[in-house]
Amino acid sequence: MLEELTSLKEQLLFQGKFEHQEFKNIVIAGMGGSGIAGSIFAEIFDACPIETVSDYSVPAYVNHDTLFIAISYSGNTEETISAFRDAERKGAQTAAITSGGTLSKICRNTLIIPGGLQPRSAIGYMLAPLIASLIPGSSGDLKEASRTVEKIDSSNAQIKEEAGVLVREKKLPVIFGFKPFESVAYRWQTQFNENAKMLAFSAFFPELDHNQIMALESSYGRDSLAYYYFSGASGRVRDRIKFTIDLTGIEARQIPVEGRSRIAQIMHLVHYGDYFSYYAAIERKIEPRDVTTIEKLKKLLSQI
Repeated sequence: MLEELTSLKEQLLFQGKFEHQEFKNIVIAGMGGSGIAGSIFAEIFDACPIETVSDYSVPAYVNHDTLFIAISYSGNTEETISAFRDAERKGAQTAAITSGGTLSKICRNTLIIPGGLQPRSAIGYMLAPLIASLIPGSSGDLKEASRTVEKIDSSNAQIKEEAGVLVREKKLPVIFGFKPFESVAYRWQTQFNENAKMLAFSAFFPELDHNQIMALESSYGRDSLAYYYFSGASGRVRDRIKFTIDLTGIEARQIPVEGRSRIAQIMHLVHYGDYFSYYAAIERKIEPRDVTTIEKLKKLLSQI
């Protein structure tokens, strides 16, 4: 797993693009570790309407003006294949990012990426082609992102220490995000789920101030949670974070954001969370690559 983590800097420099014609909107389908690439991209890209799908079908508005992109690292994710076929029926322009499998056979416009990793560890291979294909002049930002994550590879003792404290105190992480880091907060949650086999939770400003703030103040078990939020907020969101912490009395650790470009900042936080969850798994003496229960579920579904 550590080898997979340290490969991210090379992944972000992957020289791959998929073909596309003119479009008016984008729909990206993907599940789990594959789907998060689409969610992150949706927070970077704002040139036209974009929606992510993590289900068996696509929205009714999808038509010939839609660029539909299926992302499945294995190429065999049943929900994503079903969404692809639905988009094809609706006349969408289609593309796929995958390492092989069924998806590579049914989509003519497929970009093949290197295989052999856990899907969640191949986020760079799936995200970089989206950025390179759809955001002109982004190569410099991807290079900066690569340099930024390499710094974490070289120096992460503090993250290891923090993960040890989290596990020894038997606390569960709660991660607060805000645009453009909502998907990053969710990525942290799912990495704790899969790598460290821990329950984790994510929420987003300003929405959480209209509901979850009440639980932060009064819920039983709140002392068994460890709270994290990212730096870089501005304006009213920055004020909301401060006031929320002050009003509820929670102790929240701020995670610093590094990087000049939005892409570099996002990938810095992603990589920080990847190491955090990895070291939490090691502290728990749990194999971070193990996803046996997910594989068992897939086998059961394949039998019906």
